[in-house]
Amino acid sequence: MSRSLGTLLRPSLPGRAVSSPSAQLRKRSLASTSSKPSFHPNINTRIGSQTPQHAPAVSIQYPSQGRHFSFYHFRPQASSEPIQEPVPGVQVFPTYLTVDVDGKVSFDFAHLRDACKCPTCVDQYSKQRNFRTSDIPLSIQPRNIKWDGEQLEIQWSDDIPGYDESHVSIYDRKFLKYPVAYALDDTSPRRYRYLWDGPKMQKLQHWISYEDYMKDDAKFAAAMKDLSVLGLIFIKDIPDSREELEKITERIGPLRNTFYGRTWDVRSVPKARNVAYTNVFLGFHMDLMYMNEPPCFQLLHCLQNSCEGGESMFADSFLTASRLRQLRPEYFKILERFPVHYEYVHKDQVYHHVRPVIESRRSPDGHSHIHRVNYSPPFQGPLPRTTKAASFGSNYKGFREALNFFTKLLEEESYSFELKLEPGQCVIFENRRTLHARRQFNTESGHRWLAGSYLDEDVVLSQYRVLKRTHPEIWSQKVFDRS
Repeated sequence: MSRSLGTLLRPSLPGRAVSSPSAQLRKRSLASTSSKPSFHPNINTRIGSQTPQHAPAVSIQYPSQGRHFSFYHFRPQASSEPIQEPVPGVQVFPTYLTVDVDGKVSFDFAHLRDACKCPTCVDQYSKQRNFRTSDIPLSIQPRNIKWDGEQLEIQWSDDIPGYDESHVSIYDRKFLKYPVAYALDDTSPRRYRYLWDGPKMQKLQHWISYEDYMKDDAKFAAAMKDLSVLGLIFIKDIPDSREELEKITERIGPLRNTFYGRTWDVRSVPKARNVAYTNVFLGFHMDLMYMNEPPCFQLLHCLQNSCEGGESMFADSFLTASRLRQLRPEYFKILERFPVHYEYVHKDQVYHHVRPVIESRRSPDGHSHIHRVNYSPPFQGPLPRTTKAASFGSNYKGFREALNFFTKLLEEESYSFELKLEPGQCVIFENRRTLHARRQFNTESGHRWLAGSYLDEDVVLSQYRVLKRTHPEIWSQKVFDRS
């Protein structure tokens, strides 16, 4: 059904001039009523107890104060469409409307107008908008509404300048339920993660052949789905060429370039500028914590690994943080708040950034979830000097106690997954979640050479969203415990 709203009387707030033609019409119509008017506190407009002819009063609740007002559907002028009955499933209020989509959802008028993606509003090739939010008149209202349970159509009164009465905004049911679905769904930073320890990863580990990864879209989508949930996957049977790393990385998206280069080599060298370029034990850490935006994903392609030792270890920092919150919530809060300084200071590069060990965010439902873990002991820098040494010492002591407990949890043997990468194998892991480490190796017994690259989070999330659209049957599969 269609409902022509005509002119909707919106209570005028103090200091707001009434100058538009529709406001003049409302003013004349109210003045023509002969009954004694009633007043509402803080509202200038007088609301008559008797409505104009054929203008049914509708009781509504004003959203900001929870009070009931009355507004009227005035008979439009001859050039306007006739008044029709209210549309089932839609309720219209002075500044917003509700639609019944498996329960009522509310939208401010301007919110809906701003979300219009019709060919007039959004270029169908570039996908860029042809208007600005600031172009939307403050007084915009629906003029005509259609709702069939699947699609909402709105024509606007006082639309953006340049749009005529033929402009129609259309919103499907999916949009009305989830206006920005990809910001909150299983392709977003808030997506579900399966928390794993060593024994679980031993059974859950996802291996995909190079041939399938590069040429089989369905198997590639399945691998990316597991990467999104587990934060760790492996590729095997890679041709013996260092150039393959770029191909593997760019199968997902553009590489992240850093001062290490587009790709870089991990092998023992004299006078190394990074502890990774030695043969000593390298404990659990994350890369590039000293940068403002550390890369979110990392790839390590094994080219040689014939020496004794050099096993790779991985751990789920989200599991460690979750256990910490359960066992010692006071420590969890300390690691959320205490600022840790990370630095990379060399002759040609000086990087520095401050971040807590744990970053949490609150979901729309009010629940706090772990967003990031920042842990890289080799690159921690000194804290700044303070004039309040006593209070700082107390806080720092609490931080060290909390960090010590976190580290002991992390380094429990059952928490880590260990393997020795073989030539022709590659690991992809989420650098902002999955910690990596390496055992000491003996360079006199052989060679160890890995090539690495980085990917930014936006690149990977974009690939997730594309794969969810092209392979919904794979992306919608429920995660289950295969243990």
